[in-house]
Amino acid sequence: MNFLKPDSPVMRLISKIADILVLNILTIICSIPIVTIGAAVTANFSVAMKVVKDEDNGVFVPYFKALKKNFKPATIAWLVLGMAIFLIVIDWRWIIQSGWGTTPFVYRFLVIFISAFVWLITLSIFPLIARYEMKMMEYFKAALILSITRFIPLALVSLFMLGSVIACIWYARWFPLLYAFCTLTSMYFLCLIYIKAFNRLEMKQKEGEEEEESEKENIEEAEETEEVVEEVKEEEIPETEIAPVPANASIMEEVSHAQAVKELHKEMEIDTEREPEEEIKGNKLTKFIRTEKKKLKGLTTKQKIGYFVQYYLPIVILLLVFIVGVSWFGHDIYINHKIILKGGMINCQVSDAGRKYMTDDFIESLGYTTKQRTALLSDTNLDFKSDIDFEERYLDISLRAQMATGTFSYLLIRDDAMYNYTRDDYFTDLNSLIDINKYFEDDEIYYGAEDVPVGLKLRIDTVRKLGLSEDHDYYVVFGYNTGEMKTQNDFIGYLFNLDPEA
Repeated sequence: MNFLKPDSPVMRLISKIADILVLNILTIICSIPIVTIGAAVTANFSVAMKVVKDEDNGVFVPYFKALKKNFKPATIAWLVLGMAIFLIVIDWRWIIQSGWGTTPFVYRFLVIFISAFVWLITLSIFPLIARYEMKMMEYFKAALILSITRFIPLALVSLFMLGSVIACIWYARWFPLLYAFCTLTSMYFLCLIYIKAFNRLEMKQKEGEEEEESEKENIEEAEETEEVVEEVKEEEIPETEIAPVPANASIMEEVSHAQAVKELHKEMEIDTEREPEEEIKGNKLTKFIRTEKKKLKGLTTKQKIGYFVQYYLPIVILLLVFIVGVSWFGHDIYINHKIILKGGMINCQVSDAGRKYMTDDFIESLGYTTKQRTALLSDTNLDFKSDIDFEERYLDISLRAQMATGTFSYLLIRDDAMYNYTRDDYFTDLNSLIDINKYFEDDEIYYGAEDVPVGLKLRIDTVRKLGLSEDHDYYVVFGYNTGEMKTQNDFIGYLFNLDPEA
């Protein structure tokens, strides 16, 4: 089990992953006061770049040292950028409130350009603070140059980060795992980009310094040569006696070198021969355990804890994250296998009895017990009005993402919100589920885009069973999911006391 050794390629890779994950967690914790975001991110880059370069010096102690060391410049840079970001958010809010189409093109273009500009500066300035000591204006200039020279790789990483945000919104139940993977991947590639850029910069600086030094040396040598020539011209060079070199000097050097090599080999053979018999016995795992015990032997408790934190704590954390992730994934698969119907509500709130009617009672009507199958109805009433306020826009985007990805098998929607959500192609054409003309009047059907029937109006007895207010009409619409089509068909029959034909 050579891969279990701390210096094996597999363990080094696992250690890197664990270290970067731990760094990201520390950064989140240290960013909670908001003002400290710049210092936290700078410390993250400072240690992460060393981790990627295999400069294994631990995580916790170096992180807090870097946090303390770079706190002042990183905080100043963050405050400046934070103000710029705040103004950009205000601009985007105005564009959203005014409407994308009604906002002047020049204004939209400027906001997009400035947003990208500030974003790239924000990505680049904190690694520079982590690596170099400069004046604040020099940091911003260097960040601008770095953003331009590394525009393509930084743009690609930025697109990946944007895709990560979208994925986290669409698949909210997998947010922790998606967030861990995306932040880990983003940080790793950003570190590679900056390490390569910094190495190239430092190499050019070193070459320039070497050229300057060589030029100085050449000038000095030329000056010394001129002085010697002048002295030779003025004085005669006396004859000097050359000390005789022993004929066997080179032979003696070769003999002594060969003898040293032989002695070194002999010592290595003796060490191998002296290896105790118990060290040879056992498999690779037991040998690895014995080796680690030897390392810990004679260490104090504090030193043992430091050794564990240095080499094994990140790996233990990564393994725990992996075990929790696998367990969560398995549990999620099991629960999802039991769920045959998942509903949501927009602008309506059912009673407890109505919730039971939509879930447990429906399951029993199909001949199942609640242990065998499950039907869910969202606990949260998604309240949206016809004119959506800006504060609700984020929830609206999240809801649309969930509808587009098939999170809901069906939705109960109040009449005043139907237009907002049925004008887009989110829901199933009811003709594919049931012969609607056979069971429903035209005024009971809601037609979406291109006159496609997408909603069925709940009848008064169903509205009362659900405990809904009778001041409004309510519709049920069905999401795209061919695997649940028969269940949706059965659900229509259950709600409207029908036996619909597929």
